[in-house]
Amino acid sequence: MELALRQIGQVLVVSFVGRVNLEGQTSTEFKERLKALIADGHLHVVLDLGNVGFVDSEGLGALISGLKVLRQVDGLLVLTNLSEPVEAVLRLTRLIRVFEVAKTVEDAMRIVEKPSRSTAGRG
Repeated sequence: MELALRQIGQVLVVSFVGRVNLEGQTSTEFKERLKALIADGHLHVVLDLGNVGFVDSEGLGALISGLKVLRQVDGLLVLTNLSEPVEAVLRLTRLIRVFEVAKTVEDAMRIVEKPSRSTAGRG
C-alpha cells in the first residue's frame, strides 16, 4: 500500500496510490501509517478515498481509530471523494454521521478552515 502525502498549509491530504481495498492487512498497515502521521504532528487530515474500491469492518476500524486519535488532540479528519461502495458502507453502518465528509478535497479544505469546526461532530 502506497500513500501520497500533500501538505496544504496546516492540512495533510492523504491519498492512496493505485486502486486499493481497505481490508485485512491493508487496513492494519493503513491504521499504523495514519497513527504515525498524527504522532508526527499532522492534526488536520483530509483522507481522499477516491482510489478505495471497498472497505470492510477492519477498514472501518482503521478509520475510526484515526478519528478517535485526532479528536483526542483536538484534530480533524475529513473523508473525501468517496466511491459508491465506500459511501454505501458508511451509510449502512451510519458512520456517515460520525465522520466529516466532503465531495472534493477543496470542499474538505473549507470544512477544516471553518471557524466553528472545533465543535462539529461532538456531542
